[in-house]
Amino acid sequence: MIKFVLFLALISQELEASQSGTESSLASELFSEEEYLVGPGDLILVLLKDLSLSYRTSINFGGLMPLMVPFFVKDSVQFRPFSLKRAYNISIKELKDSLKGWYSSVLKVNDIDLMVVSPRLLTVLVKGATNTNGPANVRASLRLANLLSSENFICSYDADINRIMVQTPREETLEVDLEKYYKTGELIYNPLLARVKAVLVPRIEKGIVIFGAVKGYPIKMFQKQVIQALGGNFTVSFEANVIKVPSQDSIMVRDALDKAGGVKSYALLNELYSSKKGKVTLDDYLNVGDTLYVPPFTDKVFVAGEVRNPGYVPYLPGATLETYLSYCGGFTNRAASHRIYVIRANKKVHKNKIGTVQPGDIIIVPEVRLKWFEDYLTLAQVISSLLITWVTLKSL
Repeated sequence: MIKFVLFLALISQELEASQSGTESSLASELFSEEEYLVGPGDLILVLLKDLSLSYRTSINFGGLMPLMVPFFVKDSVQFRPFSLKRAYNISIKELKDSLKGWYSSVLKVNDIDLMVVSPRLLTVLVKGATNTNGPANVRASLRLANLLSSENFICSYDADINRIMVQTPREETLEVDLEKYYKTGELIYNPLLARVKAVLVPRIEKGIVIFGAVKGYPIKMFQKQVIQALGGNFTVSFEANVIKVPSQDSIMVRDALDKAGGVKSYALLNELYSSKKGKVTLDDYLNVGDTLYVPPFTDKVFVAGEVRNPGYVPYLPGATLETYLSYCGGFTNRAASHRIYVIRANKKVHKNKIGTVQPGDIIIVPEVRLKWFEDYLTLAQVISSLLITWVTLKSL
């Protein structure tokens, strides 16, 4: 009879836990017992396996966790506080081992388990090469990469993610290499925020800037202004990325691209361009301070300048230059049609050498410098108006 009552009590408590909207025992599956450091605000599920009972308790702001013991009320089992246990900056495993000794002496219970069913909210101080510096309010069960990929604290393009400095609640200082996490998937390189008190993201002082069709990393922000500044006459789009990779000496192009997270599927690897060396291959070397452009393949042609409807035009295989100009409504009355040129990859191609328009080309229709009759007539009118004004003032 007693065992049956205990079994019903256990079912009742587990149903109550499953109906809670924000609490889930699955939270403890996201980290190991050795990895998670408990602290104030954590909601803990204590399982007394020998008795087939469980209860929930939370760690208070003093870092103390109430320990409960069961007692009978008519035909049900309830729990009441019996003691307090310090539970602050220790792992789940350390807390479990400590509770085993206590329950063994109080209830003769030797088989217990712990789960964090609702991880606490905590504050992490973020400094360095991130979008915002300051305190971040985060869930303890998240990881460093989650924090640094959030909108407010995402890293800048020149952040050195190989040497992120982390201060732990135990006042230890760790150097974290998040690039290894992205390449291997091993969580050892992406610490839990339960073990993080402060984060410093340094900037890359010496390295190579790569922009264009490169992947980058989720924790590094897309910087449109930097791409525009680097672009010059390059073909760039909003899908371009920019990233700086660390290098103390010359580095092979393929190694630099690997450190940038690799290239996107539409990268044109036979059109790589160095700002210092011109066109390069994967086996060439780049020097510190260089900029590498990785052009993208695109299925569009961009028409800019003095046309009636400038913008992107779908690539039309075999179509002539005139076809694309007609698609955009033709010339405006300010078009210098004899000076049309195309920006192709990293080169400026004049009208008589364009040949067939290619995907990714930018067709530029410049403005005429001074248009005969219209501009001279306007200029004459301005001069005439000034003379009339001068004569009028002179006669007064």
